[in-house]
Amino acid sequence: MDIPAESLAKNTLILEGKGPPEYLGSPSLSRPCTPPAQIGLNSFSALDDGDKARAASLSKVQSTPIGVGTAAWVQNPHTRAQVKTPLRKDMDSTKFLDLGTWAGAVFGYDPETIQAWTAVMIEKKIVLDDVISNAVTRFMNAGEFGKHEDELYAPFCEVANRVLQRAREIIPDLPAYPVPDLVLCRNAPVYIGACSQGDASRSPDIVLVSETTMRDLKNRNKYTKTKGQKYPTTGIDWSDLFSIWEMKSFNAWNLKDYMARLRLDWDTKLTKRRPEVEASTSSGLYRGPDPAQLNRVVGPLSEPGPEDNPLKRYYPDFNSADNSRPPKRLRMQPPESIPLALETEGEFLASKKLPVPEAYEDQMATYALEMLSCTRGTRLYFFQCLVMGDIVEFWYSDASGIVRSHQISWIREFEKFAAFLVAMACCDHSRFGMVVPNLSPPAEDFNPSLPPASLNGYSTTMKHPTIGIDVKVTLGREVFTQYSLIGRKTCVYDVTTEPPISDEPLVMKMSLQSVCRTPEQDLLALAEGFPVSEHLPKVYMWTARATEWRLSDGVRGRFFKRNDEDKEYEERCQRFILFKKYKQLETVLSPQNMDHVFNQLLDCLHDLYHQLHMLHRDVSLSNLMYEMREGLVWLILNDFDLAVVIKKDGPPRGSTGRHRTGTLPFMAVDLIEDPNMPHYFRHDLESVFFVALWCAIRSPSRDQKTDALRRKALLSWEQYGLDTIRNSKTQIFVSQNSFAKLVPGKIPLSPEFSRYERWLGAFWTVLFEGYQDLAAHQKKISDIRQNEREGDISQEEAEQEIKAIVFDAETFDGKITYSRIKAASKVCKGRLAKHLRGFVF
Repeated sequence: MDIPAESLAKNTLILEGKGPPEYLGSPSLSRPCTPPAQIGLNSFSALDDGDKARAASLSKVQSTPIGVGTAAWVQNPHTRAQVKTPLRKDMDSTKFLDLGTWAGAVFGYDPETIQAWTAVMIEKKIVLDDVISNAVTRFMNAGEFGKHEDELYAPFCEVANRVLQRAREIIPDLPAYPVPDLVLCRNAPVYIGACSQGDASRSPDIVLVSETTMRDLKNRNKYTKTKGQKYPTTGIDWSDLFSIWEMKSFNAWNLKDYMARLRLDWDTKLTKRRPEVEASTSSGLYRGPDPAQLNRVVGPLSEPGPEDNPLKRYYPDFNSADNSRPPKRLRMQPPESIPLALETEGEFLASKKLPVPEAYEDQMATYALEMLSCTRGTRLYFFQCLVMGDIVEFWYSDASGIVRSHQISWIREFEKFAAFLVAMACCDHSRFGMVVPNLSPPAEDFNPSLPPASLNGYSTTMKHPTIGIDVKVTLGREVFTQYSLIGRKTCVYDVTTEPPISDEPLVMKMSLQSVCRTPEQDLLALAEGFPVSEHLPKVYMWTARATEWRLSDGVRGRFFKRNDEDKEYEERCQRFILFKKYKQLETVLSPQNMDHVFNQLLDCLHDLYHQLHMLHRDVSLSNLMYEMREGLVWLILNDFDLAVVIKKDGPPRGSTGRHRTGTLPFMAVDLIEDPNMPHYFRHDLESVFFVALWCAIRSPSRDQKTDALRRKALLSWEQYGLDTIRNSKTQIFVSQNSFAKLVPGKIPLSPEFSRYERWLGAFWTVLFEGYQDLAAHQKKISDIRQNEREGDISQEEAEQEIKAIVFDAETFDGKITYSRIKAASKVCKGRLAKHLRGFVF
């Protein structure tokens, strides 16, 4: 559908800030049905040669690295400031590629095709189109003289949409646009609602949507309530967006001279396309000073400006119905200089990587985070564009990281940029990352203009592991989607099966796992026949290795070679697992059953380690589920994605991913301090303490002031950056009265759990004594090193003395053990039973 440019210029989406949907529970899990004979103890043999080599190199990594992905940041709303730290860490793996490789992989068109389209644009003199030339002029005027950044949005959208319209008229044999009514339209300053994981609402400047969606907005709610306030909305959702374009003002050290040069280049381009007209009358554009004079006035434009004043975007607090008020103009010191992206003389798609302020990078990463996390599993990847005045840079994001293109000037290299727009418009749903492999969409009511809002109704076929029949699995309501940029991208849906395979409710867990990680069902199958299996999730079906889809089978395959990928790139494969559905433990946890539940957890971890040589490595509140058995809460330990099997003669086997994390609020202190430390059984025991303490503190009371203090303390374990988390949790074990200062000092336990102060204190004492022994051990080593520095002993003597010191790092010389913790909690049982009616022994 052709849309008048004047109507596009007025399109402004007022977006919704949605509250969290009703939570129905997490992935269900109990003991697996797979016979152990089908698995074998060492599933390493199931890997192909390339994966074996990768697994061998990664097997040296035994620890659980920190600061790698927002998946670990749960339980509290995610605001802009709180997700910045992990996103910066995620961006450490960012790659920069030339435009040809980037466009070929993401858009699917080789440089020769884009170059041919560019030649047609030049031949047909598309720059002389009245809508385009006038809009470019208005854009440059707004860039030089405008008071607000948002004055750039409308002319840029007019240019882009006009290009897509004219391209269908002038390019011969151009494929039909798979989504026929795509348009770029202004979105800022209003917000797109946050997903269920938080309230970090975003307001991208320009969004790529379908005209069908825009027409449908009139049928959606006009307001939404969040935290007691009304926000204007048209009801648009993250899943409605095909792409996001972030617009920034011209970022030049000397804006006047920069714009004069840009106007001159644009006017020259128009003159070249219209040789029969004198240059002085070729357009209504301001031509700027004489080129000879310009060369004397303008210095080397590639020299960087000051680096201590990055641009900071102003985020308007848009929470009223008055959406006509433009955002305030940013007041700033001179920013970094962005050099001119001059038209290349050699290879058609050659380009350079020019500096981008860190604040811009952070903002682009947050958009990728929201798009990959708030679209209910419907996005495998996502691409977007950063426009800084006339400089354009494309971004691609998926579960393995971010890949950014080198840049072009959309004004100086207009026809080339127009060809990129056409390539984008020729993308189908799979190119926009909206087609999940091995899942079939509902056949009825398919409309290419409407992106899937969820995977509800999608289906797949899985083979039953015991009776060998094909079972159709149909997804229902979304249960959980992982809030992360880089990671496993776990998504859980309720499911039904045909034929029915169980009378119990089922869910399907979908995730992108490291290819060299032992599948979760294989680890769970090792427990078959052991009593601990009664506390593990029940698995019904899963995808076979032969049907696993890999990221390298898609866009990633064009970025990096299959068997020679970049060292920073972690290959991931798609895995589906069908589980029994359980309920979250926190919904039923009470003072009457807390001791009972956490003793079950300790027993479960003990049996896993001593009977199966397995460490869970991610003991967290969200991974604790339950079901009722004989009227009692029965603990189910969920999520074995990070679990490892310990080998006597080597490193752990099982979880060997390069980019993973535990859950920060519940991680052991020394794991946070030293990410390279091997993960020991005592780390899982310490996580149990932090989960119990968290549960006893976070339950609300009627005292709002005290509740605010509790929340602030708990946030210091989870957010505000890794250094804050490390410092806050380290203070818990520094002295004999550390726990008393914390409980009931800074954060009193919730009234209903106040009787557990002595119970938690006994647990803490076991951990504290272990850390005291560690401190004494470290002091001995420090004294030896000091003697070495002062010349009292030689380096060889120092090494011998250190080697002679015997210290068991796994248990802190026997101080932190399962039996000591169980004994400490047992002492408190009588007092708890005396004061808590209905206490479960």
